[in-house]
Amino acid sequence: MRKKKLKTGIFHKLVLSYVIFAVLTFLVILLCFLLAATKMGNGNADNLSVYDIVDDEGNIVNEQPIKELGAWIEVLDEEYNVTEVYGTKRTEQMQYTPGDIFSITSSEEDTARDYVGFIKYVEKTKKYYLIMYNKSSVQYNVTFLINMTGENSTSPVTIMMYALFFGLSIANVLLLSLYLRHKIKKPLDALMAGMEKVKAGESNVTLNMKTEAEFEQIMEAFNVMSNQLEKEKAENAMLIKKKNQLLLELSHDIKTPIATIKSYSNALEAGLVPEEKKQSYYQTIDKKVDRILNLSEDMFLMLKMDYEDYKIQTEKTDICELLRKICAEYYDEIEGAGFEFSVRIPEEAYYYPIDVRLFARVIGNLLTNAQKYNRTGRQIQVLFDENNATIKIMDDGKEIKQEENHSIFDAFSRGDKARSSDGGTGLGLAIAKTIVEKHAGEIGYCREEDWNLFYIKLSVEKNKKNSM
Repeated sequence: MRKKKLKTGIFHKLVLSYVIFAVLTFLVILLCFLLAATKMGNGNADNLSVYDIVDDEGNIVNEQPIKELGAWIEVLDEEYNVTEVYGTKRTEQMQYTPGDIFSITSSEEDTARDYVGFIKYVEKTKKYYLIMYNKSSVQYNVTFLINMTGENSTSPVTIMMYALFFGLSIANVLLLSLYLRHKIKKPLDALMAGMEKVKAGESNVTLNMKTEAEFEQIMEAFNVMSNQLEKEKAENAMLIKKKNQLLLELSHDIKTPIATIKSYSNALEAGLVPEEKKQSYYQTIDKKVDRILNLSEDMFLMLKMDYEDYKIQTEKTDICELLRKICAEYYDEIEGAGFEFSVRIPEEAYYYPIDVRLFARVIGNLLTNAQKYNRTGRQIQVLFDENNATIKIMDDGKEIKQEENHSIFDAFSRGDKARSSDGGTGLGLAIAKTIVEKHAGEIGYCREEDWNLFYIKLSVEKNKKNSM
């Protein structure tokens, strides 16, 4: 058996999606910073280092970053006099003192100067290189993506960084949306479509999709529910069919004796029956009335027991003694019909919780069934197998056809012509089955060697009476 692969839940997927989104957003921001820095450094982010703008030979490596940031470079001799200027000088001072140099290069906030500088001494030229920045430009460079303040906030670099950031962010959101659509919306749509099909009455609706653990559990539950609905629909259809068949058979079985009663009554009323035959007519009417009464009583009992709320009245009963008593009641009738009636029941007592009146009805129905329908044999037996708690009622008549075995316990089923009804209601075996099932037992039929065997298997454990 293949081990089922452990799937991650949708909660974990959402958490993972959030983490991925956060990481990608951070990477987008970082990339924008790096690209902006590279652009401002003319293709090399290291060019932004103020001390690398002037090389060790005293040459200005690249003036472009200086111009873009509104800065300039002043070349000072050893006396701190300005000898050259690169860029646009924004101050008038052309000579500095050591104190001025210290003040300009200081990063303290309380300085009154609007500019801050970085100084580099080149040994080869014996000169100082003072790189001057407006304070707002320095602050702008540090908090470029947050405040976007300063004189160059509308520069091409800034616009490019804006566009890049928003473009990558939108792409990030779109990718995440597609991911969540595939993982969440798609299975939800499949579930909704399946429910709509069931709602519309479509049959055999099943869902099969590889998705997250929770959705697969929901789909499995949906498929179980759908299969259960199909079973219930099939069972309901079968019940309706049986109900219609039951009503049809009932109407037929009632109609025939009623027609006979009406015909005989009319004949008697009209004086068309000779005096010597009147007694026979009255007896026939009486028998037909009895048949209708028996049919209505059996039908009432069967319908009453079909209700789930109907409770049988059980009491601990010696099943062996009950069987002996019932067999004794039917002995003369069976022997009088020309059958050899044998009974094998243990002398020991075995107690089971049963409804005595209803259970006696079951045994009586089976004995009557064996007597009426056995047209080819001459023997009837009643056995009790104490080891399996099984009652067996057997006859040596003709075997019931295999195709009819599954329906012999249905209402109004009378088997083949060799075992056809001889005035019975057709409800005997159906009532017997209902009563046995109310006792949580099992009733069935099988052909055992040359015998028709009807068995009742009790589902409770036996309770053997203690020896006195």
